[in-house]
Amino acid sequence: MRFTVALFVLLLQTREPNFEVNMSPGEGIPTLQAETPQLDLRDVPSKSARVTNTVKVPLHQRLASDGDSYQTIQPGRIRVLIATTVGGRMIGSVKRLSKSDYYSGKFSDATMEVRPGMNIEFLQYRAEGSCFVRIESKVIDASACPAFDKEKFQIESEPKTEWWVHIQVGKTAGWLLVDESEVKDVRN
Repeated sequence: MRFTVALFVLLLQTREPNFEVNMSPGEGIPTLQAETPQLDLRDVPSKSARVTNTVKVPLHQRLASDGDSYQTIQPGRIRVLIATTVGGRMIGSVKRLSKSDYYSGKFSDATMEVRPGMNIEFLQYRAEGSCFVRIESKVIDASACPAFDKEKFQIESEPKTEWWVHIQVGKTAGWLLVDESEVKDVRN
């Protein structure tokens, strides 16, 4: 019984997000700020991961990040209302996308036809009106996010996402969830 419980806990800790990019969400460069004088750092970017270190910082201290993990925990749904197309860069059948791959130029532009009643997985907003969607198991960096076209699409649910940052305070490093309680993005 103990082994089963230990295995279940391990699986929870290592459960992979539905989709992940190693970039911060939105536009511009994030400005991270501590919202509490004590930060609980985790060994991996997951709420179920164990806290490996706790560091003390001055309240509202700016924090430098050396890594991002923007995760889709649960995709949203976009329903197609009329026959149309979704265009953008074809990323392919992936669960993870690195920052270097995103900016590499190796993904070709593509257009996918969609029909009424079809559901599109809504993965993440990106920047400048784009988003990541999944159609027929293929991820597209949609240059015009279907979520913004109310005539052709209807948002049935928003994606549930988490943004994790890897920080180092002195000699201590770990992952923090950007959630307004421990750390928040205060960029203007």
